[in-house]
Amino acid sequence: MHYVSAEGLSKSYGIQPLFQNIQFNLEEGDKIALVARNGVGKSTLLRILMGQESPDHGKLWIHKDVQVALLEQDPVFEEEKTILENIFHDAHPVIQTIKSYEAALDAGDETGIADALVKMDADSAWDFEAKVRQILARLNIHHLTSPVKDLSGG
Repeated sequence: MHYVSAEGLSKSYGIQPLFQNIQFNLEEGDKIALVARNGVGKSTLLRILMGQESPDHGKLWIHKDVQVALLEQDPVFEEEKTILENIFHDAHPVIQTIKSYEAALDAGDETGIADALVKMDADSAWDFEAKVRQILARLNIHHLTSPVKDLSGG
């Protein structure tokens, strides 16, 4: 079963084509690398996969159970905030799901609660914080309440 399929993807800016007629399928367990010179559309292709941009031509299909995420090359951190505050920021989609669930609970909105429960399950949001803490521990990142500005990059 394909988790992600692209057929005939093309993208241009003005008259300059970045890429044309890209086709691929990604299956469970696939590991891929995008290797090309600068300026040929690697980041643009990733933004298309994320839904942040649209291709000029072609079709993209992402299985309903697949969530596409992108780790930026140069992440932006709010230096005054802690590691956890930077991770659990309001714009994070899972945090938005959790906040919607909490708001529905606070409002006593039964329909909103039912919808939020489905979204919490779909986003695997129930143990999100525990998963994040586990990943950080495995990466040997322990100063979770220290401001980012106080941490060493080396």
